[in-house]
Amino acid sequence: MSHGYGKTALITGASMGIGRELSLVFAENGYDLVVVARSKDKLEALATELYDEFGTTVTVFGQDLSTKTAPAKLFKALQDQGLHIDVLVNNAGFGSFKPFADTARGRITDMVQVNVAALTELLHLFAEPMIAKGEGRIMNVASVASFNATPGAAVYGATKAYVLSLTEALSEEFREHGVTLTALCPGLTETEFSKNATGKKGENGSVPDFMKLDAKQVAKEGFDALHSGEVVKVNGIAYQLGVEWMRYTPRSMVRAMSGMFSKQLEDGF
Repeated sequence: MSHGYGKTALITGASMGIGRELSLVFAENGYDLVVVARSKDKLEALATELYDEFGTTVTVFGQDLSTKTAPAKLFKALQDQGLHIDVLVNNAGFGSFKPFADTARGRITDMVQVNVAALTELLHLFAEPMIAKGEGRIMNVASVASFNATPGAAVYGATKAYVLSLTEALSEEFREHGVTLTALCPGLTETEFSKNATGKKGENGSVPDFMKLDAKQVAKEGFDALHSGEVVKVNGIAYQLGVEWMRYTPRSMVRAMSGMFSKQLEDGF
C-alpha cells in the first residue's frame, strides 16, 4: 500500500524547484495534496499534471507567505473545507547571496517572514490537530547552511539555522504525541533558487558539478527520510562529509572557508 493512501499533504512553495518535485513524489505515493505558492497559475498547471498522471486530488492556494496574515488565512480556509492535513511540508523560502549591507531591507524582512515567521506559524497551526489525532508528519526544508554561519548570505543562513534548531527541538517535544519532524538539508540544488538569490543565471559560476544536487533526488530522499522518521537529512555525500568536517573544525576556520565559498556563489550556480 502507498504511504499516502487516504491522506493529504500540504506543500508550500510547490510551484517550482524542490517543492514541485516533492509534490510529484507525494502524488506518486498516493497522497492528495494542498499546494501553496504565490503563482496560482503555476499551481493550477501542476494540479492538472498531477491529476492526469496520478489521479491526485489537488487543492490550490495562491498565497504570498511574506504577507503576515497568509498562514492564518490558509489554515482557516482548510478548516472551512473540512480538510485535515496529515503531512505538512514547509518548503517555501528564498535567499539572497550578496553582502548584508548591500541587500535591500525589504528583501531581508521578507526573507525572515517567509523562512522563519510563516514557517513557525504554519507549524503551530497544523501541529495542533495532528497532536489531537495522535499522528502526523512535518518536514521543514532547511539547508546545509543551517550548520554554519554564511558570510555573503548571512540572513539566509541564519534563518535556516533557526529551522534546523526548531525542528530538532520539536521532534523531541512531539514524539510522545505521535508526530514526527524532519529537517531536510540540501546543498546547492539546480533550481530557480540560484537565479532568485543572485539575480544571475549561473553561466559564469565556478561551483563544480559534483556539488550541484538534482531536485528530484533531493525530494525523493526527503520523502523517504520523512517516512522513516529521520530527524535530520543532509543530501549529497559531499555535503554529508562537509557537515562532519565542520563538527571538528574551529569555528573561525569554518567562517573563513564559508566566506570564500560564498564569493563563488555571487555569479549563480
